[in-house]
Amino acid sequence: MPLPKKLLLLLLPVVALAAPSTTQVSADRPIINFRLPTFTADGYRSWLVRGSEARITGQNQIDIVGLTLTLFTGTADDKIDTMILSPAARVQPEEALVTGPDTIRVINDEFEASGSDWRFTHDKGSKENRISIKQNVHVTFRAELTDFLK
Repeated sequence: MPLPKKLLLLLLPVVALAAPSTTQVSADRPIINFRLPTFTADGYRSWLVRGSEARITGQNQIDIVGLTLTLFTGTADDKIDTMILSPAARVQPEEALVTGPDTIRVINDEFEASGSDWRFTHDKGSKENRISIKQNVHVTFRAELTDFLK
């Protein structure tokens, strides 16, 4: 026997409240295909953190699997300056800090670098990026080095 329309209308809010929400972020579940863009004060893209999987592990801490960090020029041309790839990383967005114990590959028009146990920092005031690699460092320069040994 079908339910009366008045009873159906009364049950709808109860069913809606009982249904699980799919928009909640949970610390025990990964975020798949994670993306976190950062912009300059002028509204241009500064950098973009992407990962195949991410977990929020603290108030200002995100652990990323399959990191691709794209650094942009931060100007209206929106050109890519540098790409950083790593199988795992920890991002602290408020400090503009990304670190990782695993391998890293840095790709730029002027050089390519690789190694492990690394740290990327972005100084918001000077707009300067710094990458330090502590172990197994290998750098290949593509740019012409003039007066290098003088």
